[in-house]
Formats: sequence, structure tokens, C-alpha cells
Amino acid sequence: MSDKKQVEFRYYDIPLGDIVFTLTGPGWNKAYGEGKERLHFHNYYEVGVCYDGEGEMILGEKEYHFYPGCISLIPTKELHTTNTFGKTAGWEWMYFDIHEVLKELYPDDEILREHVGYEIDKEGRLLFPEMNIQKMTFLIRGIFSEMQDKEYMYRDMVARYLMMLVVEIIRKLQTTELPARASATVDVFPAIDYIKKNYAASIHVTDLARSCGMSESYFRKLFEKYMNMKPMDYVNFVRIQRGCTLLRETDLTVAMVSDRVGYESVSTFIRNFRRIIGCTPNKWKNDEEYVKNKFMNYNVTALKGWLE
Repeated sequence: MSDKKQVEFRYYDIPLGDIVFTLTGPGWNKAYGEGKERLHFHNYYEVGVCYDGEGEMILGEKEYHFYPGCISLIPTKELHTTNTFGKTAGWEWMYFDIHEVLKELYPDDEILREHVGYEIDKEGRLLFPEMNIQKMTFLIRGIFSEMQDKEYMYRDMVARYLMMLVVEIIRKLQTTELPARASATVDVFPAIDYIKKNYAASIHVTDLARSCGMSESYFRKLFEKYMNMKPMDYVNFVRIQRGCTLLRETDLTVAMVSDRVGYESVSTFIRNFRRIIGCTPNKWKNDEEYVKNKFMNYNVTALKGWLE
């Protein structure tokens, strides 16, 4: 737990027009196991459902035994991992910006949003079938079904399921008192959040260090320790990740995408794109077969994410 070199940040990009990203299907019925020292965290809130098998889930400093029917609720800053010790287990996950949902739920009450947001961010939880989670299970299954079938107006259904799901999450996590402050599990997370919101603007390491309340030299060392990459390399990665989505899902030209994701010159965008993805932006945009075969490897390599 103390060896931060083992911590991985797994970044997922929600497709344009959607509000959740899901990992579902038989491919997620497999053996899990990375060891207690191989922890990771995500850029979005994670909700998972176990439908088969059993094993161990580590959430922060706690260890839980999971089995079918369990639901995991994991905030963005929570270090965690799953182990099945060589046996198979079936899980499905979804990722979404829970604070954006809170804005929809409580648009005129910032104090309440902060109170509820604190409880959500405070720690991860594993809920067991005996804890009266039938409503939550129904809503999660509804979201998975809508995202898989993508029938007419599926986004509207997902939005409503998601709001009800967040209400159920609040019910399970709410405490009677508002603590004084939330402590960040990962010290560099404010910089990650800053990059997520400002990747299209000019970003300097001093900006990132300031967002974390650190000196630039200390921030650089800590960021590389957590992320296994330099701060500006990560900025480039987020920009290229967003560029991949825009190239495939819009009619924007390479030059327009370059500008949208924060590059001052197209040549710099192309150079970084080739370095990270392994092909030119035009090939990525126009070669469907290449993207189908390459995209998962790209995510596994660059994100260290579970996209295989």
C-alpha cells in the first residue's frame, strides 16, 4: 500500500453524447489478480456488480470478501483492486461523473451538493446482497441493458436510471454529521482533475503544482511517482485521447481537432499522436479495421486499463 510506484491511474473516456461508460459481457468473467501492492484508481466514479464467483476486493485500507450479488461503490480517488486467486469471477462495471449528476439532482443547493459529495468521495464501499440493495441492483441492470441495446431514446432512459441510482447511493453512504474536511487519498488528483477540465487551454506545470498546493519541484517528483510519467506527458496523453474520440465521432478535420484539444500547431498534434497511438490522425480517422485492432492495445498500454 505504501509503495506508490505500484499505483496505476486508469483513465476512461465517456463517448460523446453518453453520460456513462460500461464494461459488460462474458469477457469480464475471468480470473482477476494483481496482488495487494498493485492498486489503481480511476478518473470517474465506479460502480460494479458481481454476478458470479468470489474473491477479495481491496478498497483503500480495507479488505472485503465478495460473492455474487455484491455491489462495489468506488470514488475517483480510492485505491483498489480485485483478486480471485486463480479462479474466475464475473463482474460488470460502469463509470460516470457523479458530481455532474449531483448538479442535476440539486441545481440550487450548493451546500447540500458539497455535503453529499463529501460522503460519496470519503471512501469506497462493498455492499452485500443482505443489505437491501435490490433497488440499486435493478437500476444498475437497467443502465447496463440500455447501454448494450441502445434502443431509441436510450440516453434519456440512462439519465433517469442514473439519477435514481445516485439517490440510492446517497441513501447507503449518508451519515448524520458533516465532517470538517475530506482528505485526498491521492495527492496529485487535483492536478489530474485540472487537466481533465482544462486540457484544451494552455497548461504549464506551475499551474498543476499550484492546483495541488505544492512547489513545482516536489509536484514533479510526486506526480512521476504516482503516474509513472511526467506531468506534461500526461497532458499530451489526455489531449490525444480526446483527439481520438473527436476524429472518430465527428466530421472535424485533423487541424480542427488539433485546435480543439489544445495544440498550437497541427504538426505538434500529429507528432504526439504518432508517438502515443502509433499511426497518423488520418489513418486513425479513416481506417476502420486499424482502429478496431489497435484501439484496445492502445488503451492497455497507455492507460494500463482493463480494456482487453
